[in-house]
Amino acid sequence: MAVLKTCMATVSLGGSLDQKLDAIAAAGFDGIELLDDDLDRSGISPAECAKRCADLGLTIDLYQPFRRAEGVAADEFGAVLSRFRHHLGVMEALGAGSILVVSNTDGDADPSRDLSVTQLATLADTAAEHGMTVAFEALVWGTHISRVADAWDAVRSAAHPGLYLVVDTFHLLAGGEDATDLERLPDGAVGFLQLADAPWLDLDLISWSRGHRCFPDEGEMDLLTPVSSVLAAGYAGPLSLEIFNPGYRERPPHEIARQGAEALERFAERLQGEAAAHPVGAPVPSVEP
Repeated sequence: MAVLKTCMATVSLGGSLDQKLDAIAAAGFDGIELLDDDLDRSGISPAECAKRCADLGLTIDLYQPFRRAEGVAADEFGAVLSRFRHHLGVMEALGAGSILVVSNTDGDADPSRDLSVTQLATLADTAAEHGMTVAFEALVWGTHISRVADAWDAVRSAAHPGLYLVVDTFHLLAGGEDATDLERLPDGAVGFLQLADAPWLDLDLISWSRGHRCFPDEGEMDLLTPVSSVLAAGYAGPLSLEIFNPGYRERPPHEIARQGAEALERFAERLQGEAAAHPVGAPVPSVEP
């Protein structure tokens, strides 16, 4: 049986970037999502960060996030490409192959889906020139692309081999979507899966997302059903923990990384049990944090 990689976003932990990398590796994760701000604030060069990750046995699975990328006016898009190429240069030094682009959340975002599709395809073309790919995610507070279905429509329409869909369980569930929406996607549509639970709270979406995420099965959301659906559709990428929680960042990074690894291992056991009880689609790979 195949074994899925495990991953943790550096934003999930407090401390310096060195401390975060040490903690993630010590907890047994295979890779990281590297927050650009973590790198910028670290004083570590991209090449030094790449060496540190290699020494620890960590891959850099996503470099993130790239904002205000689509739905921008034509006369601004040249500046978008300039920013994008700068990040690609950083990624080359990191040895990172994929950049996370998130949907436009600004009030002046153009509603034209055709424009967004064209701009995403251009970004994917630009990344491909460097041997890299673009991962696209709908933020639930996105101005015009706020649902997984919206993001998939854009990715599908762009039809670019270097552009793929990211699903974040928090954004999926907080936006009112669920496994049924994922089951409408073709097999293999999801290219990267981020896991985050949360309590159900009556808060604005940004405050809820950035202040109250937690590890799988430590909140009140049903992650088991949508994640099982994605795995049954043949997903073979990493299971990545992307947890925005100020309380976590106040605690020692090694403690939180271990907590995340243990939560992910328990969740993986539940996934295996669900797959055994209700075998549908592709076999569910195992997870070994």
